[in-house]
Amino acid sequence: MFIKSKANIILKSAAWMTVLSLVNKLLGVFLRLFMASRIGSEGMGLYQLILSVYTMFSTFATAGFTVSVSRLIAEKDQRSGGDARLLFRNSFISSSVISAVATVLMLVLADTFAVRFLGDARCAAPLRILALSMPFMALAACLKGWFIAKLKAIVTASASLFEQIVKIAVIALFLNVFLVNTSDIGALCTGIVAGVTISEMCSFTYLFLFKYLPSRKQKQTDIPTESKKDSMRSLISVTAPISLSVYVTSVLHTAETLLIPFVFESYSGDRSYALSRFGMIRGMVVPVLFFPFAFLASLVSVCTPEISRLNLLPDRKPLFAKISSLMSLVSVISVAVGGLFFFLPSQIGNAFYPNENTAYAIRILALVTPFMYAETVSDGMLKAIGEQVQTLKFSVYNSVLRVVLILFFVSKTGDNGYLWLLVISNSFTYFLCRRRLYKATGVKPRVYTDILLPLISAIIGGITAVTALNALDFNSDTASCIAGTAIYLGVFGLLMVLLAYNRFKTNILRLRGKNA
Repeated sequence: MFIKSKANIILKSAAWMTVLSLVNKLLGVFLRLFMASRIGSEGMGLYQLILSVYTMFSTFATAGFTVSVSRLIAEKDQRSGGDARLLFRNSFISSSVISAVATVLMLVLADTFAVRFLGDARCAAPLRILALSMPFMALAACLKGWFIAKLKAIVTASASLFEQIVKIAVIALFLNVFLVNTSDIGALCTGIVAGVTISEMCSFTYLFLFKYLPSRKQKQTDIPTESKKDSMRSLISVTAPISLSVYVTSVLHTAETLLIPFVFESYSGDRSYALSRFGMIRGMVVPVLFFPFAFLASLVSVCTPEISRLNLLPDRKPLFAKISSLMSLVSVISVAVGGLFFFLPSQIGNAFYPNENTAYAIRILALVTPFMYAETVSDGMLKAIGEQVQTLKFSVYNSVLRVVLILFFVSKTGDNGYLWLLVISNSFTYFLCRRRLYKATGVKPRVYTDILLPLISAIIGGITAVTALNALDFNSDTASCIAGTAIYLGVFGLLMVLLAYNRFKTNILRLRGKNA
């Protein structure tokens, strides 16, 4: 009964999180469309540069606390609620100190990063404003870990949605009211990051109220069974490898991001063009490709604490079965999404970003979309079962590979070469993570059901959708995108059911023949 109720909680949480995540993603796409129309692809490129530095410092501030807290709380709840609360308090204190250091560093170094590394003094003011969000982001990371471990991931999803709504409202207020008469993309980016900072503050407040207002009404009498020192030691033992991983990869990723516009500029000889191409790829195309990942992301975040609990059991079969079923689902969905972007790049690109010529970039990156999805999920599964050191190694390998390719390959091929760099590097990381997951759990892809069936269905669905759109000849890009997507997904789903049923029927007949 307990197992059944827990399964129901997980399914309900996954369903609610999926809905909230999809709404959140839709709002995020709407926000990017609004920003792109206001600041253009060059402004999006400048904004991405600012975000690269911000991401590095925010990674330092959050220090992998969401993953480590969710895993440790899930494990300690099995033994003592007092231990779980003690560990959470320690994580709150630790994140406060680390985020304070990150804030001070970012405030002090804003001018240095803007002028020397980003090559644009307009980035200094936005970086200072973003620095103020660090403590709120770090503490919110701990709260998210707590709610995920308690199977209340819906709170984190609703907090993200609330954060997105606040961000849109504040950014719209700045761009359409306070900065309505300016076209200076530096000033406009300042207004945008003000919205980001205020939304982070509101998200923390939302989570904080959900965590502490109910707890005041409930008496918690159980006493921790471990000392503060032991609790802190367990927190550090899990958080340190994750933090080291994200620190190293974040620094390398920031170096990569800072190199790209300079490489584009040296290739084309035009700074404005370089920022525009960089903004188009990183600020427009990649977010669209990851938009459908909302369903998988919500499912994985709900399943991660359960996988951590199963990892403690001596019987490994339930753990391996859970990971196997999750990876099979990821494989089918990611191939479906990759096929959709590959066959309908013009329709999707023009529907989201008219006149930005994103179709070619979408089609190239569609080739690696299944690997990007599966690699992201595999990385999460490895961290859930204690393979943080391995994920650190893979992240470092991938980041070094990308920096080398940028210097020696992209510098000679420009933005087209950067697209193929993304294909190569994401494929490389996928195979590393998938190979390690197989070594650790014995879980490997089912060639027929996880790869062959989805691939056949995607090809037939894509050809059908393209043929139908050519015959119907829609005047609207949006209508063409919606119709093509509906036809593709309908054919894909129908073929998957038919092919899977045919396989099932063949296996039954084969078993009957053996028994006879």
